[in-house]
Amino acid sequence: MIVIRISKDGSGECIDFLEKNIPLGRDIFGYGQIQPSTIEQAVKVMRGFQESLNELGIGDIPIRAVTTNTLYEASNAEVFLNRLQIACQWRFEPLDDGEMTRLVFLKTRRRLRDTPSMQKRNTIVAHVGPGNARLILSKKGRIVRYQSYRLGTHRCWERLQAPDLTGEPIIRLIREEISGLIAQIHYDFRDEEIEDLVMIGTEIQMLAPYLSKPDKTKSRYHILRQLTSNIAALTEPERVKKFNLDYQTAGSALPALVINAAIAESFELTSLRVSPSDYEEGLLTDLANPTRVHDELKSQLLHSSKLIAKKFGADMSHARHVAHLTGRLFEEMRDLHQLSEHDAVLLEVASILHEVGNHISSRSHELHGLYVIRHSEIFGLSDPDRLLVALITRYHRNATPQLSHPFYNKLSSDDRIRVAKLSALLRVADALERTHSQRVKNLTVTIAKGKATLNLEGIVDASAERLALPSKANLFENLYGLKLVLNETS
Repeated sequence: MIVIRISKDGSGECIDFLEKNIPLGRDIFGYGQIQPSTIEQAVKVMRGFQESLNELGIGDIPIRAVTTNTLYEASNAEVFLNRLQIACQWRFEPLDDGEMTRLVFLKTRRRLRDTPSMQKRNTIVAHVGPGNARLILSKKGRIVRYQSYRLGTHRCWERLQAPDLTGEPIIRLIREEISGLIAQIHYDFRDEEIEDLVMIGTEIQMLAPYLSKPDKTKSRYHILRQLTSNIAALTEPERVKKFNLDYQTAGSALPALVINAAIAESFELTSLRVSPSDYEEGLLTDLANPTRVHDELKSQLLHSSKLIAKKFGADMSHARHVAHLTGRLFEEMRDLHQLSEHDAVLLEVASILHEVGNHISSRSHELHGLYVIRHSEIFGLSDPDRLLVALITRYHRNATPQLSHPFYNKLSSDDRIRVAKLSALLRVADALERTHSQRVKNLTVTIAKGKATLNLEGIVDASAERLALPSKANLFENLYGLKLVLNETS
């Protein structure tokens, strides 16, 4: 738990930071469920946190309480959360993959600023967590790729079920367990010239003093390999004593070292970097500022979307121009649609990706696009948001959203109306770009007397757009009760 005082300029001052380890990882990956004794430990920890808040005189302030998505691999996750809520009156929200991506992005961004060499090199940032590993590729200071793998410290350690094995035999056993996913990482990044590896994560940063000199981030593969051998030679109690680890980390530290070493080997790297900052404290600080670097993260999200569109052979000039037109429509009709800035971002991503389904077939390409987007890693986009983007593109042609349609029927009523509103705008923009020639450069919208008039600036003859509009306007007109009309304003 972290308590932060946030000033008007957005900077934060840490008032208190508390941590207490309980064996959640052991239970989830070892037993498939959280043991009753662990649940009660968690309740005791949370009540202790509440007492600390009361002592600080801030027990009544709003609390943001979160869990990582690893928790939901436990069969009794809801039982666990219900017990905490009843005991503590705190409602916990899950951090989906999109939020975790944002947090890793913030960590990566700080490394990019702190380490000038990263501005010039192709660098992999590897976050090895308890259940998953996230790899971010930065090229000369710009994040260009993101991949997630089910390759975690606790997931690996609990699968082995060999806590008493030490030395090289346990290292070999871990390597055998992770070999398939390490091969996948090597395959996924085979065409990239990786020059550096930045390691982040709880275990790695607890061991940072043994990997690099004080106030330095640079390390070497042979140092990482030697530390791995040293820790493997010890029992867990010996690791706690010698390396100042807690008992929960003593087991997961070894797979963390082996996984990072294997990643370094797969890229044939000898130079490594490790962040000296406290991982949990940094993560919680970033959680307290959910909108931090929104513009920069948005830029990375759009860049990732464009890479996917290019990968699936989309007409990028058309995609970018449709995105421009949807942006203009969104801005001009704010009072009409009443949607948020976040919705504007989803619409822009959907506009960029609306033709990716053509890679499979031009027939029903909107349905193929739904599949492609749902199964693509889009940097910075959560799973629920990725589904919304996929559905916005699914309805960019002729079909009207129906409750009988898969995925759409699982949305909340609020999300269904968001999809319908955003799809309606995408349809109109696509009609205005019917010729794929970027004719309509700018537009304004006038709403009066039951009509929404699109004033197309610099267009002498809008015959092509006027011909395309009727088949695309029905969703908009049905939603808003307004007739769409085109007006040339040359």
